[in-house]
Amino acid sequence: MTIPASLLGEVAGLLGILVILSALYLQSQTFVDPTIRAVAVQSLLLAGFFVVLYLESGVADLLYLAAITAGIRGILIPVVMLYQVRRFKHSLRESGTGQRVPSLVIVGVLMTIGGYALFKTALLPTLSNPSASVPFVLVLLSFLLIVTRRNALTQMTGFLEEENAVLYAGALIAPTIPLLIEFAVVLDILGVVLVGVILSATRDVLRTLEEPELEQLTG
Repeated sequence: MTIPASLLGEVAGLLGILVILSALYLQSQTFVDPTIRAVAVQSLLLAGFFVVLYLESGVADLLYLAAITAGIRGILIPVVMLYQVRRFKHSLRESGTGQRVPSLVIVGVLMTIGGYALFKTALLPTLSNPSASVPFVLVLLSFLLIVTRRNALTQMTGFLEEENAVLYAGALIAPTIPLLIEFAVVLDILGVVLVGVILSATRDVLRTLEEPELEQLTG
């Protein structure tokens, strides 16, 4: 049974909207646990988007990329990060961010609108793919998450979100390049190493995941 291209396009657009909504949800969180789970859901949504692109184009590399994204970025890395939280025996929370959450969400919404307008005027004539506005906005929101948070695990979710944006853009612009899959694997391995090794070492030595103790690592 062949799925109509129009239906696949609508599903892809819906998944793109859900990815942006998940990024805005990340901005609204002060506790680390839901932030990690949200970026895992975002990665699974991205994997679903890759599957839709595979059904549209028939490029097998997109299916492999979906499996890598779902398995490593959607499951493995979040599990490792949640393990770090459990080792603290309490739910970590951003220090000093709770009062700023409403303003951060508003900034995120404004950044989404402004980013889309900037993409439409500056980049759309060159890329000629309106869907590429989603990874562009996602990069901006990931930068906002990184620079406004102090907890290293929360900042790590920002880096994961940024990597999701890079893979999103790569799948739209150049889905047939095998290097994209290798790049995804390298990013995922780097993420596992950073989360599993560096954060474990700093937790055991410094007993904290907050700045300024991790300033040199997270800067």
